[in-house]
Amino acid sequence: MVLFSEMFVSELKNIPVVDRLQEPIGTAKDIILTVGDVFPKITGLLVRLKDKKEEAVLLMGEIDLIGKQFVATKSVKDRIVFARPTRNELLLRQDIFDKQIVDTAGARVIRVNDLKLGKIDQDVRLLAADVGLKGLLRRLRWLPFFASIFGLFKKDIPDILIGWDHVESLKTGRATGMITIPSKHLQDLHPSDIANIISQVHSEEKTAIFTSLSEKTAAEALHELEPKIQALLLLTIDTKKTLSILEKMPVDEVADVLGDLPPEKTDELLRLLRPRKSQAVSRLLKHPEETAGGLMTTEFMAVPDTLTVEQTIQKMRELAPDAETAYYIYVVNSSENLVGILSLRELIVASPDRLISEIMIKKVITVEPEMDQRQVAQIISKYNLLAVPVVDKDKRLVGIVTVYDVVDFILPPISRRKRQMVG
Repeated sequence: MVLFSEMFVSELKNIPVVDRLQEPIGTAKDIILTVGDVFPKITGLLVRLKDKKEEAVLLMGEIDLIGKQFVATKSVKDRIVFARPTRNELLLRQDIFDKQIVDTAGARVIRVNDLKLGKIDQDVRLLAADVGLKGLLRRLRWLPFFASIFGLFKKDIPDILIGWDHVESLKTGRATGMITIPSKHLQDLHPSDIANIISQVHSEEKTAIFTSLSEKTAAEALHELEPKIQALLLLTIDTKKTLSILEKMPVDEVADVLGDLPPEKTDELLRLLRPRKSQAVSRLLKHPEETAGGLMTTEFMAVPDTLTVEQTIQKMRELAPDAETAYYIYVVNSSENLVGILSLRELIVASPDRLISEIMIKKVITVEPEMDQRQVAQIISKYNLLAVPVVDKDKRLVGIVTVYDVVDFILPPISRRKRQMVG
């Protein structure tokens, strides 16, 4: 059993390694870790040998004591059997220090400044990542100096530790041996949290994370990202996966995404999308982005004014999966002119055999496709609407703008900044 008390990886750098007779063996350069467990086990130390001027692994079975002043072995140095690192092992300093990792509990990307080790049962294991100033100062050997400065003002430098059971390392392509984030962890996060993580990492990691997502999750997260990141991802991932993701997105969101791509890429994807969706997206792309037409979706529930309440409810069951919102049911005549609107409440409390033309609201607030998006937001806010219908010059219903589409124009500046931070 190794004698060991909690300490940080940075405290073990370059400390002497001696045998049981205090004969020098070398200096500790790094720590070997075997991946796989929630709190990974330390299996040995990478030691720079004094006599041979080379590095070798001193296995934990050979070690009697690990302290902040020195490491001692169980036997004399002539009887020590050294090993070499294997593929499923990591070097803590080399492979994890300064790397970006995901705090799955806080849904954020953090940088590792130091690593805390401790004993669980009989094993020395990696317990936590130090992501604060204290960890960085400890590594630079500046902690005693700054601690004394803080002490003059009766302040402490706080520990900012994240348990290793809450973090996952990112596979970058540059750091051989880094652990890929298990996709099951990502699927459990809210799309806004996934977008937040993708936004904070390097380009290689953005693509790696996005590619690992299921098509449904990727579709939900894509619309939460900034246009430049959306374009980067759709220009780097496989076209087949891009199409699968776009097919799972609402028409208006697809139009938003394709509108920020190079024209040739947009044309290619429109050709490859299913004809019905491609046509709907193409119609939306004709409208300027800053107008109601650019904001609207063509996925809504519209029913003929000749239906009864019971027939309308049945129709809703057919239309709901493709609708952007089910709170309002729009009523149209045979010429597709908007003649009224129903709320779910009105529909549910009405008699099944009653005609919807008798219970619908006939005075409907509408906007035109050319209206500026800020004016649309003002109308939605003024009348407390969840969505507003968009009609052409002939009063035909062509789309709807939901409150979600204009929320950034409705929220006060402080709330808007908070929303952008998490989305």
